[in-house]
Amino acid sequence: MKKILLGCFAFSIMGCAWVATAEQTSSEKQLCDDYNNDKAIIIIGNTPFEDSEWYADWSSILNSFVIANNEFLHVYRASQLRHTDLKNYSVLFSKKSKQNYLLEEVIEPQSYEYVLLEYTQANIPKHINAFKPEQINTNLVSKICNL
Repeated sequence: MKKILLGCFAFSIMGCAWVATAEQTSSEKQLCDDYNNDKAIIIIGNTPFEDSEWYADWSSILNSFVIANNEFLHVYRASQLRHTDLKNYSVLFSKKSKQNYLLEEVIEPQSYEYVLLEYTQANIPKHINAFKPEQINTNLVSKICNL
């Protein structure tokens, strides 16, 4: 009887895992593949347009950073993913083997550069080290990927 119950329990767990995976969007599946292959991931929070100097600076810095490093970074928008709770103008950096970083409304390019240098295991100069962004313990990507 115990074997039957354990078998049913194991089957129900596998069934639940399959359902969670089956419900992922194509972007979420790609994100999970990238994460499991230890790729550097950026998730950009919603970015409503603002007619302001701050928005122009933020957008320009982020776009320049992404374009300059597109061979290394895999970029996703929060709007592509169902299970994100990022604030507007936030940028989440995640890599399976590294610390997660959250930049909220950051317009200092050195903060973005810090994460890139850490993720590529390069030496971080002192003038960049001063811009180390906030580390977060919650791994949003793990939640999306059901890890």
